[in-house]
Amino acid sequence: MELREPLGPVEKEETLTEKVYRRVRTALVSGQLVPGQKLVHRNLSVELEVSPTPVREALLRLVSEGALDLDARGVAWVPHLPLATYEEIIELRVDLEGRAAARAAQLATAQDVASLKAIHDRLAEARRRNDTSKALEENERFHFGVIEIARMPVLRRIVENLWTQVGPTIRLFIAAPRPISRGLHPHEELLRALARHDQEAARAAVERDLRDGAKVLAPLLSSVSETR
Repeated sequence: MELREPLGPVEKEETLTEKVYRRVRTALVSGQLVPGQKLVHRNLSVELEVSPTPVREALLRLVSEGALDLDARGVAWVPHLPLATYEEIIELRVDLEGRAAARAAQLATAQDVASLKAIHDRLAEARRRNDTSKALEENERFHFGVIEIARMPVLRRIVENLWTQVGPTIRLFIAAPRPISRGLHPHEELLRALARHDQEAARAAVERDLRDGAKVLAPLLSSVSETR
């Protein structure tokens, strides 16, 4: 026998709070928002053309997820990522995104590989043009494209949270000068692994990609911490 009151119907469309949350989260992941930047909810509400309440609710949700911090006055801001936190996130991403890559190697079709190659080509072109914003956008699209092929929605949500925390810092990596690589880019290694359904090679390519990035970014984070 049902004793409790019925919960009632759910909203069929996203609330304003959810829309604001997704918009700010996208800006964090893409590096559009940078460490130290303040997000005053009233100013943001004008920019997004919504009332202050959904903005405040969305920002507090991001604070609860560790993507934003609050200062002494309760103003949300993008935190500086400590080196130790970044290193922990890299280890988690190596594990999770490596798992997704191995699974994607099982499932990838020729069309999947072609679509990812087109994304990587746009990323490479953006880097040649020093278009940091476009490079960040295509890099994110490539990584989550692999997870999409793997059909692992729970893993995707976990990785999304990690990207939200590290996104503002990734801009440092994209913009930083890097030694010229004589071999294949890890993305190209991954594409080849997916095409031949080689799970271990796919996992190894993702690990190389993330650890190569960490070799560049970790010293930058360390130097930023020393100057603050």
